[in-house]
Amino acid sequence: MTYNSLGFIAFFAVFLIIYLLMPNVKLRQVVILTGNLIFYKLAGSFRLLAILLTTSVIVYAVSRCIEHIYAGYDEEKTGHTPKEQAAIFASYKKKSKKYLVAGIVLIVGMLFVVKIGKLLNISSILIPVGISYYTFSSIGYLLDIYWKKAKCEHNFLKLLLCMTYFPHIVQGPIGRYDKLLKQFDALPAFNYERVCFGLQRMVWGYFKKIVVADRIALYTSTIFGAPAEYAGAEIGLAVILCAVELYADFSGCMDIVCGAAQTMGMTLDENFKRPFLSKSAAEFWRRWHITLGTWFKDYIYMPIAMSPRFMKFAVNIRKKHGNRAGQIVSSAIPLAIVWLLTGLWHGTGSDYIVWGCYWGVLIILGTVLASEFKEINTKLKIDVKSFGFGLFQMIRTFLIFCGGRMLTVTGSLSGFIMLVKGLFSEHRLWIFFDGSLYTYGLDQKNFMVVIFGILLMWAVDILQEKMNIRETLAKQPLVFRWLIYYSGIVFVLIYGMYGSAYDAASFVYGGF
Repeated sequence: MTYNSLGFIAFFAVFLIIYLLMPNVKLRQVVILTGNLIFYKLAGSFRLLAILLTTSVIVYAVSRCIEHIYAGYDEEKTGHTPKEQAAIFASYKKKSKKYLVAGIVLIVGMLFVVKIGKLLNISSILIPVGISYYTFSSIGYLLDIYWKKAKCEHNFLKLLLCMTYFPHIVQGPIGRYDKLLKQFDALPAFNYERVCFGLQRMVWGYFKKIVVADRIALYTSTIFGAPAEYAGAEIGLAVILCAVELYADFSGCMDIVCGAAQTMGMTLDENFKRPFLSKSAAEFWRRWHITLGTWFKDYIYMPIAMSPRFMKFAVNIRKKHGNRAGQIVSSAIPLAIVWLLTGLWHGTGSDYIVWGCYWGVLIILGTVLASEFKEINTKLKIDVKSFGFGLFQMIRTFLIFCGGRMLTVTGSLSGFIMLVKGLFSEHRLWIFFDGSLYTYGLDQKNFMVVIFGILLMWAVDILQEKMNIRETLAKQPLVFRWLIYYSGIVFVLIYGMYGSAYDAASFVYGGF
């Protein structure tokens, strides 16, 4: 059961009605937990649910063990100087580390088995829904408790409530359990405006997914399914549309789940912030899959960059080779590790490893050579604040993203090489004039719908940089407001890709 299936819509409608009728927080929590377990069972099986429950028990047990050890420190530190307290804390931290390591090894071990099983195409390997996402959230929760940045949850059912929360378990956003726990303790009563805003965002998400992304997929799957048969403009257009497809698919899912959470009075972390308006590779990844980038920054990049050994190493480099060399080492090495792990998180194949290196090199070079780029712009007398230069930067960043997408879209590096060869072997521009373009899975009318959808998403992204569209609409006259709402719903119903002959596609990022 995917978020864009009729089964989910029916499930969510019944769930929401029951939830909104609950008179207090405790009963709302019970309804959500029950809904989580039903959703996960419908999306998988009892065996997969058992794996998720096992992970929950591990996280709960390890977090309580760490808390129990630190309780001794809280008692012993009284009456000691700050320096003595630091030494005492270090000893307790060392004791708790073995539980942390054991917990992480067990949790990551399950993820590793799944990833390797997928790589080797072992049919007997069970693949729990959303394992990559709840694994990262679970590790972050344990690390926060280990670093004493968050409090341990004593109620197992409330922790399970966070871990299984159905709007974010399939493909994120990667949530912080301490933030979610606070929200679950204060679930608000029914609010008309909040529920309307949530449903509006869900409709917008369905527009992106089933009107735009799934329609584009009919063309891109044709081209990428047999890349050796196509070339030039056919591949070039497929690459550009595939980038838009991925954005509409993934951000559409985030709109659906964030909207669903909002109807319950919950706020999930935003995962997108108009990424195609980015002017650099680094900015792009601050706007795309934001929670993944934040997770890697908090739990990989910063621990490496701020570790005493690494800082000592960077200082030695600075002393021997100058401040510039020290600064380069300080940022380049942690970034390289982060992007290698990011590639492995997306997939264990060589294509995703190269993809991680591709983005890592681009971001490292952008960071290291920032002063040189600034100097070049000054010498060339380029107005970096002008609209034209900003537009050039956005187009450049989009094409960089398209290049990265080419590395993985066929599922292998040999497929990527085939795409590159085909792209430059011949132009085939005639497809735009002789009508053959409309024979690759999308006819002319459907292409017009795609173009309309892309323009609408682009316009909404630009407006969202300046205003909150839903709040602005809510202030408009009743007739105008509901005309917009009904038009959106009707458009999705008419132009959505579904029906007896259509097999609803799963969200792309649900496979990572």
